[in-house]
Amino acid sequence: MTRRTEIIDNKIVNSVEQLASFLKPGDIFRKPHGKTQYKFDELKLGERLVICENMDTHVPEQIYYNSPVFKLVTV
Repeated sequence: MTRRTEIIDNKIVNSVEQLASFLKPGDIFRKPHGKTQYKFDELKLGERLVICENMDTHVPEQIYYNSPVFKLVTV
């Protein structure tokens, strides 16, 4: 499977880990093949997880940090 990429502020983002390096808590992102939006909380490098809130259910979730994602920009 080929990873999809997105350019954000001149940076190509393939994974939550890359996205988390310049996200702030509260920023919204989603997975490429899903409509569910997630609110970023924190990146736990030692555990290779990202802690985020599922915006549909408002339940905290853990996502593997190498999952492909897109940052959502709201105006």
